[in-house]
Amino acid sequence: MTDVTAQTLYVKKSGTNLQASDSAKSKVIATLSQGTSVQVIKKDSKFYQVSAGGQTGWIFKFKLTDKAPEKSGGDAGLLGALGGRQKIAANEASSGSSIRGLSPIAERHAKNKGIAEADIQAVKQMEAFHVDPKAMEAFLKEGKLGEYGQ
Repeated sequence: MTDVTAQTLYVKKSGTNLQASDSAKSKVIATLSQGTSVQVIKKDSKFYQVSAGGQTGWIFKFKLTDKAPEKSGGDAGLLGALGGRQKIAANEASSGSSIRGLSPIAERHAKNKGIAEADIQAVKQMEAFHVDPKAMEAFLKEGKLGEYGQ
């Protein structure tokens, strides 16, 4: 474990849990919004001990970034992440918010290149697929993946 002095990081995604200890299975003491600034106190292998809004807890390190959110107004939800108040680089966004699918131009290009209609429809079906955040959390927990990994 490494003690850190005065490092400020920011929450990447709304709904990020501030945990009571350095385990995703520990009690959730707060849920933080995208762009919330946190002061890092200690760094463990997968979790950082932080203080935010007068509370101290632990956050999975990949849910934090050193890039401060832009402040230009707008919604902090999915649409906000794509073009509003808090912009995030595509490689930092959740997969659900970073997949765009086929634009009409791309679809027309695919057809002009002879891509089979069945393949285009398969892409559209993938675009329509949505994973509920709670289901995703349960999947990660059951598979011991991400913050639940050993």
